[in-house]
Amino acid sequence: MSSANLDHINWDLEVSDEELQKAVVHKIHLCALCNDDNEGEDDEPPTNHWVVCLETSPDSYIMLDMVPGYGDDGLRGKILVTADRDRAYTDETLRNFKYDLQLQDGRTIAAAEILHLIQAKGRHKYTFSPEWEGCRYWISVVVDDLETGGILGAGASKDALEQLSLY
Repeated sequence: MSSANLDHINWDLEVSDEELQKAVVHKIHLCALCNDDNEGEDDEPPTNHWVVCLETSPDSYIMLDMVPGYGDDGLRGKILVTADRDRAYTDETLRNFKYDLQLQDGRTIAAAEILHLIQAKGRHKYTFSPEWEGCRYWISVVVDDLETGGILGAGASKDALEQLSLY
């Protein structure tokens, strides 16, 4: 299945269809991005923005970043899909939680298949809170889908929920 089948209203693809098709995912990293100034916005406490990095080799990844700012009210999320060929996950990471894939019978999975799973479950459509928060919840739901789909092992979603609650 190609990226042409993705609902492009909710995806911002900066990775070619060919790369998404060929990129075999080996591990999944949940990454809390640095909040260098330890700041919140509008008198709200500080939080971390979280992203998912699909490790495709020890030196490359494809990042899925659900970002707010779209739609009339700015609360509609869009998944920014980028790639890096220097490391296994983003270097903007304060904390990284790694999950090994648990595929059966030596099966592999391409990054494109994970994007299509996200869309098939309707996870590409997301509305953030008025404070533009919600990336942690979105990731927890996606990890649950990956566990239910047999891509991540039993207990991954429970563990992810605990990790995502950290600041």
